[in-house]
Amino acid sequence: MLTHAAAGLPLPDDVAMAPAHYGVHVEARRSDGTCYTLLRLGPYTQTWLASRDAGRINTELEGKAATVIPGFTVTAKDAPFDVSDHAAYNDPYETDVAVLLAAAVEGAGAATA
Repeated sequence: MLTHAAAGLPLPDDVAMAPAHYGVHVEARRSDGTCYTLLRLGPYTQTWLASRDAGRINTELEGKAATVIPGFTVTAKDAPFDVSDHAAYNDPYETDVAVLLAAAVEGAGAATA
């Protein structure tokens, strides 16, 4: 693949590998390092799409990541999609991520109160 790219040629469609899948995890982390996953989004078929959505969520949280849930810092990060736990993921293409995030934060806030 690198030789194709270096020569300015299009990449072949079939590289004999199964497509990779990616996800986004929204996590709440305490200062002692304990971490809880609030929301999982996926699967994404391209890593840049997962990174873009993680960035959008972090932009939404900007300035309030440390106050969304008292005692926790909430951030989003792109991560490998865990196929064996696919039921825990929300489809990012069929749902409103802002609504899911608000519900996850509200549920986590009530659980930590």
